[in-house]
Amino acid sequence: MKLKIAIILIGISLFSSILYGTDKITSENPSDAASIKIGLSSIDSSSCKICSEGGIFYDSGCKRCIQDGVVLTAHVANDRFYRLGWSNDDGMYYGDKMCEGSKNFPNANTNENDAYWIEIAKDGLELKSNIYTDANFSKLYDSTSITMCSNPTDLQYVRVSNEDGKPSGNGGKLFGYIDDIKIYNKKISSKNYDKAVFSTTFDECVNKSCNNKWFLQNSERIFVESQKQHLQFLSAVTGTNDYAHFTLDTILPDSWTMRFKLYIDNLEPHPGGKGFLGIEPTDRQLIFGIPSFVLPFISYMISREISSKFLGSLIVVSGIIILIGITINLSSLIQNLDSTDITHIIKFTIMIIIATFLIILGSWKIKKYTIRR
Repeated sequence: MKLKIAIILIGISLFSSILYGTDKITSENPSDAASIKIGLSSIDSSSCKICSEGGIFYDSGCKRCIQDGVVLTAHVANDRFYRLGWSNDDGMYYGDKMCEGSKNFPNANTNENDAYWIEIAKDGLELKSNIYTDANFSKLYDSTSITMCSNPTDLQYVRVSNEDGKPSGNGGKLFGYIDDIKIYNKKISSKNYDKAVFSTTFDECVNKSCNNKWFLQNSERIFVESQKQHLQFLSAVTGTNDYAHFTLDTILPDSWTMRFKLYIDNLEPHPGGKGFLGIEPTDRQLIFGIPSFVLPFISYMISREISSKFLGSLIVVSGIIILIGITINLSSLIQNLDSTDITHIIKFTIMIIIATFLIILGSWKIKKYTIRR
């Protein structure tokens, strides 16, 4: 009876190991998530060469191109909070050498069928963004602000950017459109409300580039939808540079305000480490990972007085499967050793010891059976 129970337990362990490994292998997702970034920059979307093939930031994407800028980001990773960012001689929202450059909104996050009217205002080193739920910018939904450590300058390009991290993969998706873009050369007041230095509702556009007013790097991903009269974006981690820009007539001064409408048609969240079973990584560890390690030991303890070549072989196989899984993941650990947390190294070491110990226990049970025979 004990032998049957031990075999059942080791069978469950093997089944758990196989499910864990298969789900883990199919859970390899890119670190980047689908996103859309709207704002102003000191460079256009075609002048950055370091994100092109062979460039130092090719894998990271053009968001790492050195620039001055202010940007609002909507994305499908984790909690999906909207994010305000800035940069001075650094990546798109990386701040500068002294300070980080981004801050989440406390409440507003990216959801399907949401329509927001967004305001970004810069006054010297003070940067603020408000999210409204009406076209009159009167019903405030959320707000955030940043005191920048240095001043982004030479802002002359309206930039719209998808996520272009490499390689392409399942980073979710984010589809929607931008409309009613207006830029004022100082903070909005009753005197200058109607005096925008730039304004477009895309009504006059008859093709994807709006008569070559917008420069499009990939017109299949960001383009003017002339019939619906808005700027459409279809964001996914495609591994291509899906950027668009509009060149303003003049460089903006130190104080300005930008307003636009943002609508999210459709989104698919970043898988976040989920595999074919669709469960969270922590749940995968609890449901399949722990039984894979614990049950072989329980099986051995129950049957320690019983000689069984079959059971010993199953325990050895269990240890080998675990060891193979560790070896597969060990290569990525070694490649990223400099950025790997010490706890991950300790965890890998303990798992190797446990798997080796299982192989020894199983081999001992086989040997004991052979001696008795």
